Amino acid sequence: MQIKLDSMDCFSIQARRREELNQEYLLVFVNSGKSFKIREDSRAHSGIVTMGHHDVKLGLGVVLSREGPTLSFVYYSMRTTKPLRQLRIQIENNYANYHHIFRVSSDKSILLFYHESRTDIQVRGYISLKLRGTLDLIAICKKFDLLKCLDEIKVSLEFDFITHLGKIVLMLRNKLILVRKDNVDQSEVLFDFAELTTKERLMGLRYSSEQRVLFAMGMASFFLFGFDDEGLSSSKIIECHQFGRAVRLLGWDPKDEFILFAQSTTCNKENYQLIDYCATDPKIVSFMKWKPFLGTYYDSEIQRLFYIEVGFDQRKEIRIVNFKDFREKYDMDNQQIESDLEFDTEHFVSLHPDHEMFPYYFMKSAKGLLYFRPLRGIDEKHVKEAALRL
Repeated sequence: MQIKLDSMDCFSIQARRREELNQEYLLVFVNSGKSFKIREDSRAHSGIVTMGHHDVKLGLGVVLSREGPTLSFVYYSMRTTKPLRQLRIQIENNYANYHHIFRVSSDKSILLFYHESRTDIQVRGYISLKLRGTLDLIAICKKFDLLKCLDEIKVSLEFDFITHLGKIVLMLRNKLILVRKDNVDQSEVLFDFAELTTKERLMGLRYSSEQRVLFAMGMASFFLFGFDDEGLSSSKIIECHQFGRAVRLLGWDPKDEFILFAQSTTCNKENYQLIDYCATDPKIVSFMKWKPFLGTYYDSEIQRLFYIEVGFDQRKEIRIVNFKDFREKYDMDNQQIESDLEFDTEHFVSLHPDHEMFPYYFMKSAKGLLYFRPLRGIDEKHVKEAALRL
């Protein structure tokens, strides 16, 4: 903030953008050792990118950025990273910690958007971004006697498409609700977590349209719901109470049927765990221990987990765990229900000293590229939910 005194009676205030914002950048690793830098505002024109979605087949990405009272959807080419289209939404109360989310339907026809300052979910065309309608959150809460929990729901709302049913699944406090995108009156409870014998708090959800499986994450359990042409066809609960509540999701592989998560330990370290739920009785494997809490990303398309390692010389590097054919490689059929194994890792790239001063790093892999952004600060809630949002 720059203050200029004009007289003894009054003064004017001239605002300028923070220097830190101008320094935000994104690295793109083409392959091991080679990268190029993108200034953050070259993709979003202005503001800080908070969420993103990419479509490999279309070669199209969309990011949501925030600057002051303005939220912007920016479409960009994944090949050139150049912006193609932008939609600005003015929101009067757009605080940095306000909850917001968007989802794209698997058929790429609809984009859903929600911001905590409002009580409706916007239904927009994915390509055009034109507003097609809204879902009234208050009406939905009234229908299921949840109006008294509205404030709590507004800060924790999650949703996703179940495209083949023409429905949207909403996470409303301790309930999963199915709603038709064009008729709120035609809604039903998919699952009520209050009926569980063990109290559980939902953290987020994600739907795989290819496998027709809905994944929901609780504080100490994971939930899987299968669908057929008519509706819900199966369900599975995987309890992980032995790890406590200090866990975060690393990734979910719906096709190969396993879950990756990190268990927080001490000294800002984590142990990495795998849950193989392909069999009737899920198996839990601790495959890496004492890893620094610096950033991870699991790419289910190539079945690789990217993570950051710190060497004895305190230099940082990005390493990879490859999960392709892991059941055969590590003889999972003969492992116990809970076991300790050391999975193989490989070096991806060493980080330049200029990139080593940051407390956390955002990573995302798509179309043979690894997007890498150093972060000056972290939001623990956002980090815990990142694997469900990216």
